[in-house]
Amino acid sequence: MALHDPPYNLVAFERRSDREFVDWCERWVRHSCELMADDGALYVWLGADQERGFAPLPEFIVMMRGIEGLRSRSLITMRNQRGYGTPKNWMAVRQELLYYVKGSPSFAVQYTEIPKILRGYYKTVGGVRTENLERSRSATLRASNVWVDVQQVFYRMQENVPGCYAQKPLAAIERVLAASSRPNESVLDLFAHSGTTLIAAERLGRRCLTGDIDPIFCEIAIRRLERLRETGKTGWQRADPFDSDRS
Repeated sequence: MALHDPPYNLVAFERRSDREFVDWCERWVRHSCELMADDGALYVWLGADQERGFAPLPEFIVMMRGIEGLRSRSLITMRNQRGYGTPKNWMAVRQELLYYVKGSPSFAVQYTEIPKILRGYYKTVGGVRTENLERSRSATLRASNVWVDVQQVFYRMQENVPGCYAQKPLAAIERVLAASSRPNESVLDLFAHSGTTLIAAERLGRRCLTGDIDPIFCEIAIRRLERLRETGKTGWQRADPFDSDRS
């Protein structure tokens, strides 16, 4: 399988037009398909600029329709706890994850604890007003394509990597890997950034092939893996990854 988090509308640190960005994306998507098994999953995180017609998300989706051998499976939305916006617009708190498949890969259903946001559904049963957890036969539910239970990474969390502002939550990446790969299988990530896919693969017993055009992010990913193996810690919280004297 492949899981990518490309820089949104940036190619080699330079801002490009939407067309140039999507053309660049098409090249690495096709390379990914060539490297994937006949039956494999492809996930891509992608942004949508609400001030520019939600670019580059719609352009990317249209481009993907022309990739022979790939089928769309789901558009996943992850809700951030913190967002950005102005008093004149809705607060932006969503991140999009596109899910495609090549062939007929396996998929393992994932379950999550019932999020707090879903615990307030009340219903009167037999004259008694009950909350939905009281009526539930299980403490978990099947994960959907709207994720409200994943904590956005911030500086107080152990997994936080200072300086990696596009870092995705480890829980989100582990959910994807657990659903669409098996132990000892390989996971391709062409945009290592903070190294979260590498860490998730290590924890779940997958092999990860990753890299980054920025040597600093490559070094961070290597140090993060070494730190996990030496201490069991998944990040540095507030500490500097390049300060060897700090734990």
